Amino acid sequence: MYLYWMVYPSIMMRVQGVTVVAAFVSIIIATNYGLTPLANVKLEDLLVFVAAFVFGLRIGITVAVLSETLWGIMSPYGFGGAIIPFLVIGELLYAVAGSGLSHILKERIEPFSSTNVLMGSLLAACAFIFDVETNAATAFLVFGGGTTLRTLLDYEFLGIPFMIPHELSDFVLGSLVASPIIYYARRLGARKEVYHLGKRVEAGI
Repeated sequence: MYLYWMVYPSIMMRVQGVTVVAAFVSIIIATNYGLTPLANVKLEDLLVFVAAFVFGLRIGITVAVLSETLWGIMSPYGFGGAIIPFLVIGELLYAVAGSGLSHILKERIEPFSSTNVLMGSLLAACAFIFDVETNAATAFLVFGGGTTLRTLLDYEFLGIPFMIPHELSDFVLGSLVASPIIYYARRLGARKEVYHLGKRVEAGI
């Protein structure tokens, strides 16, 4: 929880908010392990997006930072090291996308509609940017000041086999699962609220 208070030192989350963050992070880490045999296929992106959409940007960012940091440390692929901050930055895209779309759609969410494809496409676009950013970061970490445009392009090209399953899985999961989860979470009473100095405020901004 130390990272949580560093991210939002001015926000006192109520107990329910902390529980939501803990639940999302736990599910993400567990499913990441479970899906390890499937390279670059995870529920993490979807769940960060959903957390931000349903509970607001602050919750989404916190889930993204904690889950990606923990996974970078605990991953069976090995310790992420210097690439972890870049992975966290990439994961934040999903929180921003989820929160932004929630402000556009408001309450107009159904389990299955044209919105499903919109969410899948948005997740796939985030995955593409994530992959391009982390591939470039890897090149910079390897070559440092000697990084050239050719080096960057080589790393982007070498990353294509890993990018395809990432973007495809995000599109499929976003199209099939995101809207139903958001719809039923709201039906069950999920809200975007935190307490700040004892006053209830909106967390979706």
